[in-house]
Amino acid sequence: MTRHLLFLFASFLLFPGSSFSQKTVTFQDIHSCIDLGGSVSILEDQSGTLTPEQAWASEQYKPSTQRIPNMGISNSTFWVKLRVVNATSLKDPLLLLEQPTLDKVTLYSWLPGNSFSETTLGEVVPFSKREFKVPDYIFRLHIPENETATYLLKIRSSDQIQLPLVLGSIDKVDEITSQKNLYSGIYFGILLVMVIYNLFIFFSVRDRNYLYYVVYTIGVAGTQIGLQGQTFQFFWPNSPWIAIHSEFFFPALSGAAGLAFLRVFLRSKEHTPRLYKFSFVLYALYIVGLGLSLFDVFKASYLIIEVTAMLVSGFLLTEAIIIYRMGYRPAKFFLIAWTTFLTGIFIFILKDFEVFPYNTFTRYTMPIGSALEVMLLSFGLADRINSLKKEKEESQAKALSALKENEKIVKGQNVMLETKVKERTNELELSNKELNSTYNHLKETQSQLVDAEKMASLGQLTAGIAHEINNPINFVKSNIKSIKKTVDEIKLMLNKYAEIKPGTLPDEKLKEINALATKLDLSYSLTEIDDLVLGVDDGASRTAEIVKGLRTFSRLGEDVLKTCDIHEGLDSTLILLNSEIKGTTKIEKKYGSLSQIECYPGKLNQVFMNLLNNALQSINEKNIGGNGLIQITTWQDEQMAYISIQDNGIGIKEENLGKVFEPFFTTKTIGQGMGLGLSIAYSIIEKHGGKISVKSEAGKGALFTISLPKQPPIAAS
Repeated sequence: MTRHLLFLFASFLLFPGSSFSQKTVTFQDIHSCIDLGGSVSILEDQSGTLTPEQAWASEQYKPSTQRIPNMGISNSTFWVKLRVVNATSLKDPLLLLEQPTLDKVTLYSWLPGNSFSETTLGEVVPFSKREFKVPDYIFRLHIPENETATYLLKIRSSDQIQLPLVLGSIDKVDEITSQKNLYSGIYFGILLVMVIYNLFIFFSVRDRNYLYYVVYTIGVAGTQIGLQGQTFQFFWPNSPWIAIHSEFFFPALSGAAGLAFLRVFLRSKEHTPRLYKFSFVLYALYIVGLGLSLFDVFKASYLIIEVTAMLVSGFLLTEAIIIYRMGYRPAKFFLIAWTTFLTGIFIFILKDFEVFPYNTFTRYTMPIGSALEVMLLSFGLADRINSLKKEKEESQAKALSALKENEKIVKGQNVMLETKVKERTNELELSNKELNSTYNHLKETQSQLVDAEKMASLGQLTAGIAHEINNPINFVKSNIKSIKKTVDEIKLMLNKYAEIKPGTLPDEKLKEINALATKLDLSYSLTEIDDLVLGVDDGASRTAEIVKGLRTFSRLGEDVLKTCDIHEGLDSTLILLNSEIKGTTKIEKKYGSLSQIECYPGKLNQVFMNLLNNALQSINEKNIGGNGLIQITTWQDEQMAYISIQDNGIGIKEENLGKVFEPFFTTKTIGQGMGLGLSIAYSIIEKHGGKISVKSEAGKGALFTISLPKQPPIAAS
């Protein structure tokens, strides 16, 4: 940023435009140097198309009236004509151009035969190709003793074009460049120490102020050292592109980092919110300027960055003054540091206008000012830490005082609190006793309701079983009567046969017996008795099947975790519900391959009974005649066994789906149930470590799905 304040007014100087005779410079003392700025003539080639011959012959040259000719920022090519008389015994005096940021500088010298020799230097030429390994441009002039030579310098640059030209011996030129390198080394050393020191503090305290300060210092160092040509010499000597574009990057970096540092260091968002918002405009201008430089639009880029730098300088100074007047202590350090830096720039510019003499001090006031600024800002950061430390100590003292005061208040309140706590404790104990009593009463009531639900289910189940057993028993009873009658007839026949004794007439008895057999229709009775016996056997078998199903369902004495067959439990439940199923509902079994699982068989059968019974009731309520359908599907994967029971009954309304497993929730009419069946089923499945879910639409039936782990993780009590 700072380098662009350097030539605030110098860019607007004009050269007088009249015909003139070329001045001649006499080099007569090898122990001193000659400033050539006021002894050269300058030609501006706006199109940049002149050849050396055309430039040599042109009569449009204008004499320089400045000690350091300043052409500002221009896309033109400039030709500088110089005539030198060598009045010494030195055959090759040196021409030193102390402006190391020029892009391209070519020296043309006149040779016999109307030809020119040329030597090209500048940032477009890799540093390794220079004869003299210094940042400035040094040309060797071959002038015999007591002879005169005329030279042309062709200069083109995207940067500020200033021409501090010096003629001298190699020893004097070396003395000048060595002195510059010494000052640059001291300057770079100071800034490097500041960077390393504050970077170390940043990693220690993690304060963003130090990070922005380090970036700002790097930008300032890059700008100032770049002006001296050391960045090209030491960092990218073989990269002319970087050398040219770094002259735009470092000023923009220092300006943007300076803004960021100010915003954090002076809390500008808190103190000056409007100026804080305006700073984003300055960031945008820097970005535009850098973007143009990347596309080699150097003049526009230079002007934008230069104008932005002037705006930033005024902005930072204004904001620091405003915040300082608010009584914010760190603003004082920033104001002193920034004023010091601007003073150095101001002296440097006035030196170019010859208000101050051109000497070592005035030449280096800008680097000196930037170094002092960086050090003062570092002191400001240290003072800020001390201020924060002091504020922290004061805050801790206030907090300690407040704690002591609070302690007194707390001690005074403890007595009141203890009394109130005792009173509240007694109230809570009384409430706790009442709650325990209420809880025990609720447990008893819940137990009674669950038992009532179980008894209701048991009563319904008993009625169904009685009906189922009654049918085969009645059948057996009626067949027994027929069998007894037939047996009595056979016994009568046998008694007739017993009457045949020795001495009786067998033919007469046989006729009598046959007549009785015909009367009793004995042949039919003998045939009928086989059917009656089969009927009795079938009735007994059906009764035994019902008893077996009841035993399987109840699992008497088996309320313990054991391995069982799910299909067996489903089938036994269906047998017990057979009286409800007949004539109304079709049962469709889709049993998959299902291995035995560890479970509580009796409790699972109770779940199946509740779900199947609800499905049958749902179908009966829908009143669809004999078209009821219940589908029972089973399947498994590696971890779980699944059972789904789907019906085509009345279904469940959407607003009731989330409540079906809640205790006492029922959609049945009063007296048909207490709403505990599905709640009990949910608890039993949870006890197994499984899940039960429902899907349903009103009028389209319901689907209940049970998932059971093959091995429950924990056996419930």
